[in-house]
Amino acid sequence: MAKPNDLRALIDLTKTTPNLLTHYLSSLSSSTSTTASSTSPADLPNPLDVAKACTTLLKSHTTTLSLLLLTPPFTPSALITKIGDVSSGVLSNLVAGAAAEHGTKDGLGSLMRNELRAGVRRVLGGWGEVLALVLRLAERRQSIDGKTPAKKDPGPTESERQEILAATGVVWNACDGLLKFCDNGIVGLVVKKAEEWRSVLLDAVEELKEWGEDVDEDEDDEAEGSDLEDDEFRHDDDIFGAANKLGKGDKEIKALLDRSVKKLKMVGMLYQALIKRRLKTFPATAKTDGDGEDDAMVRLQKLMEHLRAIPENVDDLASAFYDLDEEEAKKTFEKCCEEAKSAVALVRQSWTSSDDEFTAWSQKWVDALDVA
Repeated sequence: MAKPNDLRALIDLTKTTPNLLTHYLSSLSSSTSTTASSTSPADLPNPLDVAKACTTLLKSHTTTLSLLLLTPPFTPSALITKIGDVSSGVLSNLVAGAAAEHGTKDGLGSLMRNELRAGVRRVLGGWGEVLALVLRLAERRQSIDGKTPAKKDPGPTESERQEILAATGVVWNACDGLLKFCDNGIVGLVVKKAEEWRSVLLDAVEELKEWGEDVDEDEDDEAEGSDLEDDEFRHDDDIFGAANKLGKGDKEIKALLDRSVKKLKMVGMLYQALIKRRLKTFPATAKTDGDGEDDAMVRLQKLMEHLRAIPENVDDLASAFYDLDEEEAKKTFEKCCEEAKSAVALVRQSWTSSDDEFTAWSQKWVDALDVA
């Protein structure tokens, strides 16, 4: 049976370690992250390399911890050692690599760094679940050991085995996600984000198109002498029903809607071209020149800001149409088009600042957008 002192030490450790995880999570916020601007760029480790090495080691440690929990006898001293190795060793280095701010000298843009930190947060959350499980198992064992004569440890129950496997799986999944992110690098991330934003954009455009086809044919045909019950029903429909319908007389706003849908579909085509010709061709070696990020990284970050802003503006555009606010819709629609044109202008030339196939295509696209 487990030694009482070891059990108490394990319980104390699993109760106090979550405070360390809370500290780690806090250090990942941009407002509290550390700065190491005095460090030479050549001396800075690649944050993705650090994350990959630490995550690989964490997955290995988690596997070992799982085996310790599944295989009798229950050994608190071994569990204490393993938890210490992870919490104050592996996780400490993982968080330090993700949290450190080196200005712009490590080659990571803000989008990449934020995604890295999100992945580390998921890993910390998974490890927190493992600690909670170890605490429950230790407390159960403490209760049992106090009532049962010393005998051979029967090992975990089937229910406990399932708990152990489930908690281990959570950490493994978080680690696999972070490892995939590190392997895909910045190109994989920006392509994934652009595809997500394009999907949101096209969904919103389709909803606008369907809304525009649902014209209110009965707006001038209200029945006279409707009773109170009918009026109350109509009031409920206003509250709980869909957005306002276009009326037969709303010809100008309908024309604006049709033009918006047509042009926004062209913007969806632009996303495809940018993903293929610019995002997937972004140079993996784009780093810094010692004084800050190189031109390619700066352009990429600005491009992603434009691509993210477009679906956000389309959401505002939809709200304006649903409110039948023609002036606001017109203003927001123009903002969407300007964001798209700015994205094109930013990367009209390749990452090496030379003309290519996209350069010619992009000018044709802008001309087509203007006359559509």
